[in-house]
Amino acid sequence: MATQNYRQENRPRPDIPDCEQRDNATQLAINIIKKTYCQKLKDDDNFIQAKKIGYEANEKIYKSKERRFLSTGDNYHRYLNTEISFGTQLVQANEKIKTNVANYILWDDALAKNLKDIFAAVKVAKTKMSDLRDAAIKLENSKNDSCNAAQWNLVTGKVEPTPPPQQQQQPTPADACKDIDEAIELLLCMPRALLLDADTIFKASSDIIGIQKFCNVSSLLPLHQILYTTADEFDKLLLSTIVLRKTDLDATQKDLKLALKDRTDFVMDLYNLRDDYGSLHATLEKICCPTCNCVNEEIGNCEPRLEECAEKICKICGEIRYPLGENPDPLPANQSANEN
Repeated sequence: MATQNYRQENRPRPDIPDCEQRDNATQLAINIIKKTYCQKLKDDDNFIQAKKIGYEANEKIYKSKERRFLSTGDNYHRYLNTEISFGTQLVQANEKIKTNVANYILWDDALAKNLKDIFAAVKVAKTKMSDLRDAAIKLENSKNDSCNAAQWNLVTGKVEPTPPPQQQQQPTPADACKDIDEAIELLLCMPRALLLDADTIFKASSDIIGIQKFCNVSSLLPLHQILYTTADEFDKLLLSTIVLRKTDLDATQKDLKLALKDRTDFVMDLYNLRDDYGSLHATLEKICCPTCNCVNEEIGNCEPRLEECAEKICKICGEIRYPLGENPDPLPANQSANEN
């Protein structure tokens, strides 16, 4: 608004007319007043020029302070938004990660214990399978030993064949012993397979323990501690920078207010000087070429001649009373004068 007023008030004014002057005492008195106003008009013009220079300088200072304030505010809000949208979430997420890592370590320790227990159980089972295989070997050896033929005849219900002519007829086996050959075969061959499976399980359980150790879940604890410390330091850096930038923002805002006050002072001073200059210019126009049409010169010297001038003055009083047009139908000048 100040710049707009500056442009509007900087428009050129018409020169003061040079009217024919009368050579009498009244005109001489007017000339003295005119000279005073002319000097005042010249002085005000010089003041206006000086104020314009001051206003333009303060306008540049204000714009510079304004740019600095906006830049500082933008920097402050960048840190503030980063801390709110990133720093706070990072710290809170680290709290959750800390709890999760602690649970992972507990689960890893429990898993390691269970794997060791399984390994020990498999080791015992492998030993038992080895004993079972040894027993199967002994059983197979006894089957081929003629000294044990009678015992095998009792177990299987079969008689070992003899060479001719002493060949004996095989008795009919009992129903309970009809599948005895398959059962004995399983007793002889199955322990070998069970021992091989037990050895496979033993090796696999040992490998799984190695894999679990290699995963090293407990190493997450120092890694997370580094992350937690770094995140906390980062958030503290954001907070300390926010405090610093807020201090800078307050300082730049204070400077901006002072610059705005100085600028406003120059705007108002310049406006007042232009208003005074316009008043002086209008006054000089009236002094140089006064129009006294209200004086009635046709009546005699013994009659009052200024009544019409009084009415015009009262009319001006009415206009001043309603400067914004609140009274659209003002009273006639003579009626207004009677009321006053």
